[in-house]
This record gives sequence, structure tokens and C-alpha cells, in this order.
Amino acid sequence: MKLSQVFLTDRRFVDRVVERVEPKEGDVFVEVGPGLGVITFPLMEAGAKVVAIELDTFLCMSLRRKGVDVVCGDYLKTDVHRLLKERGYDGRVRFFSSVPYHITHDLLLKVFGERSLYRDIHLILQMEVARRLVAPPGGKDYGPFSVLAQSLFDASLILNIPNRAFSPVPKVHSSMIRLIPRPDRLNVDAVKFLKFLKGPFGRRRKKLRNTLRGVPKEFEDLRPENLPPETWFKLFSESRRTPNP
Repeated sequence: MKLSQVFLTDRRFVDRVVERVEPKEGDVFVEVGPGLGVITFPLMEAGAKVVAIELDTFLCMSLRRKGVDVVCGDYLKTDVHRLLKERGYDGRVRFFSSVPYHITHDLLLKVFGERSLYRDIHLILQMEVARRLVAPPGGKDYGPFSVLAQSLFDASLILNIPNRAFSPVPKVHSSMIRLIPRPDRLNVDAVKFLKFLKGPFGRRRKKLRNTLRGVPKEFEDLRPENLPPETWFKLFSESRRTPNP
């Protein structure tokens, strides 16, 4: 077992995950990090097609021998659009990943950037990360990724999974989130938006008048965590329209 992998092995929670994904006949899934295939095979049994991407060569070859369409490689370096095109899959597909802890940040940014490919995205993440993505304004969990996720998606936490459901048992619990891309914001650059947010949130004890150039007067005395995602999105959009002096 490589790369700090943990596997969902509790059948009760496997079933709950699949129930919440709701695979249908004819669905096409991109699955990153299928591992032992505990989610892969139920998706296929429901009539869905799965294109899996697995970095671990042993696991990849094992899945391939069992009839899974699996690419042995690094998702972070994979051109998913090309992968789907080569297989003749048109239209928006679905995405699932039980995210390896060590690539969480990079995977989120990549899948956010690819969101125009996906009808919906289901992720199993460390519980604290999942909570940050759906956190409301005003609390300590609310930060740049909260704003990014809630601006670009309809985001919801749909299942909590205890650490004992995994093998080997990790130190932290997990949660499953559902992200549905907002169709009117598919062209927004997620990386640039995140960079815009990290400036003010990196100095969250300071008021916005001191951290954000050109902030409207009604927001000058607020701190970053006080602004809801929609307001942040409007500020970012305005910053893209305003030329640098």
C-alpha cells in the first residue's frame, strides 16, 4: 500500500456512498483513485461506465484484470478532456473520488478547473476539509476554499464517515460532499479567483480597507470572513474588469 492510501472497507458505508451518488444506466464516471474498486464495481453494476485513474501500478493492473477501464497514471497530470474524447464520450460526465489526503489541495484545484466537463462531483475528503468547503461566513472554518466552492458550485455535505470505516484506520474522520457546477460560471478561472482571495484571507484579522484595493466603502470596515461568497464573487469579477493603474 503506497502513498498513504486508506480504503473504504465498511460495507454499510460503501452502500451509503453509492446511494448518495445515485448511479444510473448510461452514466459515465471519471473516478480518481479507485483503489480496490469498492465504489467502482457498484457503479458498473448499476449500468454506468467508469473511466478510472489510478496511480498505484499494482492496484491499476488488478482492476484492469477485472474488466475496469483504468488508466495507470497520475490524475494531476492527466488531460481528462482528451481521455474522454478518445473514448467517444460526449457531453458532461460525472466525477467521483475518495481523495488521497496528500493531494487534496491540488486535486480540488484541478477538478475545479475542469468543472465544465462534469454534471456533478462527489468527493470523500477529510472531515475538516469538507466542512471548510461548505462553511458559512463568520466562522473560523470559512476561508478561501469556502468562497471558491460556494461561488462556483452548489455545494453540500451529504454524508459523514467515521475513521473506523476505512482500512488502515486513519486518525481523522471523513465526509462526502456533492458539488454541482453553476452553469453561468463555468468560464471563471478558479486559480485566479483563489489567488485573489488568499490576499485578504491571509490577513484575516485586518479590515478589508487594509487588504483589498478598491473595496467599496460599505465593506471597508469588515473582515474577510464577514463577506458571503456572492459578495466575494462580485468583487473578484469587478477586479477582472478594472485595469491595473
